[in-house]
Amino acid sequence: MSKTMRWRRRGTARPVRVAALTVVRDERAMLPRWVRYYGDQLGVENLLVVDDCTTDGSTADLPCRVIPSGGFPEGRFEKARMALVSRLGAELLRDHDAVIFTDADEFLLADPDRYEGLRDFVARRPEVRVGAGLGFNVLHHLDHEAALVEGLPVLGQRRFGKLVGQLSKPSLKRVRAPWVKASHGIEAAYTPLPDLLMVHLKFADFDLTRRTTDLRNSVRVQSGLTENSAWAMTGDSMADEFRSFLNGGPEVPELDPDLVDPTQLVSERDGVWRASGPRQMNVMRHGPLLRVPARYHGMV
Repeated sequence: MSKTMRWRRRGTARPVRVAALTVVRDERAMLPRWVRYYGDQLGVENLLVVDDCTTDGSTADLPCRVIPSGGFPEGRFEKARMALVSRLGAELLRDHDAVIFTDADEFLLADPDRYEGLRDFVARRPEVRVGAGLGFNVLHHLDHEAALVEGLPVLGQRRFGKLVGQLSKPSLKRVRAPWVKASHGIEAAYTPLPDLLMVHLKFADFDLTRRTTDLRNSVRVQSGLTENSAWAMTGDSMADEFRSFLNGGPEVPELDPDLVDPTQLVSERDGVWRASGPRQMNVMRHGPLLRVPARYHGMV
């Protein structure tokens, strides 16, 4: 069966269309990778980048559509950001079958042993109204891995990581239910799927992690987010924590998504379903180190 046929909606001759959007500020390291991955998966004409006051030139001359955020009110940054991406997501669903929202360092991967990519997943799983991948923080193992080589896929250069329930976010949706809780929640029922892996590259390179942590902390301060924000750490404090994450390797087991109980990764309260589990930093400090499944190597 051809890819074109497999990517068609059931009962129609129209190919499946899936959009992806992100909101960025000064993401020179990750944004090109985001555009390349989702462009290859979905077509660059289906990507939307929201530029929130970028100063490093990273949003210039992209091959996809770029729009300004218009700014987010101080003290209401996260709620305003979610309102914007929810509105844009609803607009994209007018002529797309599904829409994906991620940060620039987040990559939703369909299991290559089961699907030809994200469009194939959407075409073959019409019953999935909201899709969440298993959240997996890829980790730079300083004892066994060198600095990243630019231009080459991260997965393969990086072979370790940790499963983080709170990062099993409802990133893909066919419905207009709004994203909430910094996109960790949505006003629609869902269960994370072993067929999808949500790869986070926040910790994939030690030096980049320091720089990105400082950048996001500065955004937190400028936007009026509190000390309880996930962006409250500084680069130096993150560097001090980093080695505590390396509690194993290289002979550790490979992640087996089929052994994960997805019902433990989501909870519901007052009509909002959200990713749940121990806090990210607790998992990074104490959770078991796992290998990236080899079949995902080279995908991003």
